[in-house]
Amino acid sequence: MSDKPGFLDLVLEGRAQIDEIDDFVEGWHEGESAVDLSDYLGMRSEEYSLWLENPEMLEVICSARRRQQPLAEAVNEATATLRLAERSDDRAKLTSLRSWLRRQGAEA
Repeated sequence: MSDKPGFLDLVLEGRAQIDEIDDFVEGWHEGESAVDLSDYLGMRSEEYSLWLENPEMLEVICSARRRQQPLAEAVNEATATLRLAERSDDRAKLTSLRSWLRRQGAEA
């Protein structure tokens, strides 16, 4: 892990916005950082795998960190909310999230 604060740390401190992640990724690509992208962004491995698979879950990742909640629990809550909405455009997202939860051994 880098000594420099990662993207998630900056978001949680209010020094960066969630929608700035693409700028951080671009900065990593353009820079000569010796750390992996996940470390550069300040993400734990489970957070990084979820973000790669479902970039729109970044808010859930930040919320879980802020509340010191296990990520799988936060994803289960988000999945339950999506199920209640039952919008057709959420079906693919639900399938993907359920798959991620199964791989984590944490589907409710």
